[in-house]
Amino acid sequence: MTKTAATKQFANADPASEKPSGERLADRAKDQAQEAVEQAQEHLQAGISYGKGEIDRLTSQSRDFIRKNPGLAVAGALGAGVLLGLALRRRY
Repeated sequence: MTKTAATKQFANADPASEKPSGERLADRAKDQAQEAVEQAQEHLQAGISYGKGEIDRLTSQSRDFIRKNPGLAVAGALGAGVLLGLALRRRY
């Protein structure tokens, strides 16, 4: 919009309905903040949905692996327990 068009638009506006520039600026800032919050909520919700899907996928893969290789799963758990026990024994 050109400066002349903006001036005409402002001149045609009803002075009683026109807010002071500070209020307009505050309203615009409020609208922008609300929009940013809504976008952040959408991104957060998408991230949560993605994370839940990944957790479900990994859980399913883990169960399948344990069902196919129970001995290896037990040996891995035993090894992790031994390492954790050694690490905690030295610290405490």
